[in-house]
Amino acid sequence: MNANVSNQKFIALTLISFCVLALILGVVQLSKAPSNIKAVGSKESISGTFMGGTGDRLAFISLEGMISEDLSDSSVFQRESTAMKARRLLYYAAKDTNVKGVLLRINSPGGTVGMSQELYDAVSEVRKHKPIVVSMGDVAASGGYYTAAAADRILANPGTLTASIGVILQTINAEKLLTDKLGIKAVTVKSGKFKDILSPYRPATEAELSLLQDIIDSSYHQFLEAVLNGRTRDIKDPEVRNNRIRAITAIADGRVVLGSQAVEIGLVDQTGGLEDAKRVLQNLAGERFNISRPDRLTLQEYESTFSIWDFLGLGAVQNLKPKMGAVLTPPESVIPNSIRYANQPLWLMESF
Repeated sequence: MNANVSNQKFIALTLISFCVLALILGVVQLSKAPSNIKAVGSKESISGTFMGGTGDRLAFISLEGMISEDLSDSSVFQRESTAMKARRLLYYAAKDTNVKGVLLRINSPGGTVGMSQELYDAVSEVRKHKPIVVSMGDVAASGGYYTAAAADRILANPGTLTASIGVILQTINAEKLLTDKLGIKAVTVKSGKFKDILSPYRPATEAELSLLQDIIDSSYHQFLEAVLNGRTRDIKDPEVRNNRIRAITAIADGRVVLGSQAVEIGLVDQTGGLEDAKRVLQNLAGERFNISRPDRLTLQEYESTFSIWDFLGLGAVQNLKPKMGAVLTPPESVIPNSIRYANQPLWLMESF
């Protein structure tokens, strides 16, 4: 009996402790300014660590992996995808008066149409208030390039894979495998003829393919229009502008190009890495805000959340989440993206 009472007390004290900790974290979160900034970049970029406070600086925001609202890469303490986080940080940085420019590092093969458009809008919002420069990593294709196109300047490494301007939607027809080989026959009850569109249990009808092609074409034109607007809005010479439109349209067939080729086409402004992008951003910020020594503006990681790991002094542990959190990861996430999303750099997701 005494053991049971002791166990109950222990459980009660544990629950109270967690409640107190949650309350403390909530108070800390509410009391913080919209930004929590840490030094980032190569050794040349790092100039110290900043946690809140004031002072002019450049914000570094990273966009990595698939662009969608999929929460498979989120954590217990941060229920948002990397794309959603980047979007949120971009809007925060746009209104943060201490931030004089944003460097957006993109390393993404693309993603869903809707989230790519939201990121494009977020970059456009930043551009209204301060300069924003995109630095491309290994790949910034399809939805990754869609996002980049709204920036003031785009830099890519010579070997960066980019472009892939296009939209794709795929399914499989497993009817023969299921019916002829396994003896499985699907029974479907639906409210309309298009409700089970792209069902893998039967061939697609002509009406369905026509409907989907219209959707794909519309999404593609939205994509291309956004890219052309972003890459020609500052060109005053009509002939130069038309030449760039023709050059971009000519390769807007889904192909990927190297960063060096993208410069020739007009998709990218110049080749260069993170340090080069930082210098370009410093100069743009200096011109925009009349800063006499823009080279003194430090590039620092922009972060607007305060997690339990920060509270416990274990913020760096979060970087190990993909390895440490494997038991909490959805089964499909262990499959490489190249297989999970084969040939789908920017796709439309079917909803049910």
